[in-house]
Amino acid sequence: MKKILLFAAIAFSLSATAQEATEEKPGTDFYMATGLSVGNSGGSTFGATSYPSVEVGLMRGDWALGLVAGRSHNDYSVADVTENYWMEVKTAAYFPIGDNLDGYGLLGIGNYMSTETVFIEYGAGFSYSFGKLGTFVQASNWDGFWYVTPGLCYSF
Repeated sequence: MKKILLFAAIAFSLSATAQEATEEKPGTDFYMATGLSVGNSGGSTFGATSYPSVEVGLMRGDWALGLVAGRSHNDYSVADVTENYWMEVKTAAYFPIGDNLDGYGLLGIGNYMSTETVFIEYGAGFSYSFGKLGTFVQASNWDGFWYVTPGLCYSF
């Protein structure tokens, strides 16, 4: 728990910037993203350790808040039961690195549907935007395992 709180404090402090008198207030954009989290859990199959997901949320300035849903197995030979699906509320703090390139820290909490199992996700990533379309890659610890997630995002 101390590591999670320390990571959240670092992520939030990295996103702090000085306010100038001429700075415009940021608008709010809505976004939709999709990704495939790929884990490495020692010999398991790709289908058993990869998690497809869809996320919707809003961005304001250097902050994002989203609702994510996905399937806990990419292996569709596994029985399709409610426990194979999950939901998560996730927040991210962004900081600019270069033209259209941002770094970010993320923190989320979720659960597997039809269960009382709660998980925490924390990590960091990079995003690159092409106008309203963007790509991202992140590394995060999710439910005790490390994952790499590439994905696409569209803001509107």
